[in-house]
Amino acid sequence: MSLRIVLAPDSFKGSASALEVAHALGEGLQQSLPTARLRLAPMADGGEGTLDCVAAAVAGAWQTTRLTAIHGQSMDAPWYRTENDRAILESATVLGLPLIEASVDAPALAARGSRALGELVIGALDAGCRDIAIGLGGSACNDAGLGLLTALGATAHDDSGQAVAPTMDGLLALARLDLSGLDRRLAETRLTALCDVDNPLLGEQGASRIYGPQKGLTDSQIQAVEAAFEGLATECGPRGNIYAAGSGAAGGLGFALAVLGAELAPGANALMDLTGLRPRLAEADLVITGEGRSDAQTLSGKLPLAIARAAAPTPTWLVSGGIADEARAELQTHFAACHTLVERAGSVEAARAEPLRWLRQAAREIGQDTARQSAG
Repeated sequence: MSLRIVLAPDSFKGSASALEVAHALGEGLQQSLPTARLRLAPMADGGEGTLDCVAAAVAGAWQTTRLTAIHGQSMDAPWYRTENDRAILESATVLGLPLIEASVDAPALAARGSRALGELVIGALDAGCRDIAIGLGGSACNDAGLGLLTALGATAHDDSGQAVAPTMDGLLALARLDLSGLDRRLAETRLTALCDVDNPLLGEQGASRIYGPQKGLTDSQIQAVEAAFEGLATECGPRGNIYAAGSGAAGGLGFALAVLGAELAPGANALMDLTGLRPRLAEADLVITGEGRSDAQTLSGKLPLAIARAAAPTPTWLVSGGIADEARAELQTHFAACHTLVERAGSVEAARAEPLRWLRQAAREIGQDTARQSAG
């Protein structure tokens, strides 16, 4: 009987989309397991690729909203409207780090904020959607959602009564936040935040300490930003929970969306349900997942771990661009085997230059190992 194999990778950020990764894995497996029945299921966890994941599995239509994104440039931001009028938004499309990296005059971290996501939500509301799911992940801002809240009608002022900018700098100057002017349509809208991690807003595992440095936050800034996060939370009163799992997602956007009444949901699990992946995993003999880099963040709710848990007891193999040394031992307790492109290519640079080549090779080797085990 031919093996049933589900290929459910995340994107390899900056190198290959989840669909490209799934196709490359499939091509490699076909070379060593030609009779295997492959099911390609490119996935996401709320971060980059969420829209593509949903569009590939759920009937609907692409939409766009004209706005100014985090890098200060206008764009027609994509979002997806399902046949039952549910809007799927992806924060990375308007707040993503790749936008900053690709712009020669992009603002520094202190001058960035989440306003563009608020404008995207308004676009969905204007289109008549009252069920909005927002993928959180891959953001280049760290403003605890201040920009999002002000775009949706909140007002923010400093000690002198002057309006503050919808940025991290504005957050640092914040003294008063008034939520009474929030868009009234939010009260009749179901909001779901698809969180790519389960970190809280504050603390040792909070947004600023764990993810701030990769966005440009220095060690000397973290304490002040943490205090500003706490000040914003105080202004929000009982609406927000700084300890909620996922409240630290996307630089604190999880917290701000919870203030607006959103349910904070583990993104990978929610997308598995939305796309119908779980029954496919249950039918599989083998599952392969992957991501660009696996590290401690993978163990905080990222897609590969969610896939392995959902597939159990079916063995799941992990194929990553690279694996952090300090995370390898624990990752190996969750996966049948862990493979990296770096090990095959010889260096990070070589792996990034030809990711699809090395993905095909890794999959071919997985197929060979599986064939040997089946024969034995």
